[in-house]
Amino acid sequence: MTVLYSLICLVLFAHPVSASDALWQRAVAISAYNREMAPGNWVEREEVFNVKGESHLVSRIHVAFKQVGRKIDIQLVEATSNGIDITEPRREKFDEMCNQFSMKPQNNPFQPSIQKNVTAKRDGRTRRDGEQIFVAYDYTQKTDDGRWRGAAWIDEATGMPVELTARLTGLPKMDGKDKILETVMNVHFENGPENAWHVSKIVLYTRATLNNFPYAKFYAKIEKATTLDSYWKISV
Repeated sequence: MTVLYSLICLVLFAHPVSASDALWQRAVAISAYNREMAPGNWVEREEVFNVKGESHLVSRIHVAFKQVGRKIDIQLVEATSNGIDITEPRREKFDEMCNQFSMKPQNNPFQPSIQKNVTAKRDGRTRRDGEQIFVAYDYTQKTDDGRWRGAAWIDEATGMPVELTARLTGLPKMDGKDKILETVMNVHFENGPENAWHVSKIVLYTRATLNNFPYAKFYAKIEKATTLDSYWKISV
């Protein structure tokens, strides 16, 4: 019995198929199999546009992850704002920022531990990419940030999730002094040999009225793209 097949059996036992279906549960098993994978690089680029669609601010930050003993070390590689290097000023406060560089549950709705907060069913759509056939699921997910609803695509033959698009429901709502009007998330996944699989890119599109410093009643469209690569396995 292979490791992956054993994991599929374990996940099916823990989360009955009646909660979704066998293909979704295969995706959950694949996520479980890759739970110890961590990105070597996390590159985040955020661009803020004004009401006219003009670029107002472009920021970029690159952090690197590596294991030191039993701990994960996070290092700031580079930070820029509108093309100006601000690495050293950001490094002084970097320890306070480290928590933002972690996967949120909505980035991967296939995690076994959160299946109680996820509902999924096939929506009847399929699409072909060469010899591959992808199956679409309509899914919802409850998170601390709110409830997401969207579509996830899974490879019919392998059970590998390919991509998802979801929208945060219950908007508008306040985030501090800012009013969030719309949030749409796109997540892309990549796979490799021996059932390797991971998140490769997360794109968030947000419309909001910003009232926190340095903004004063600033209507903005924000695009934040996070690219993750050079994955490695955490040693336990």
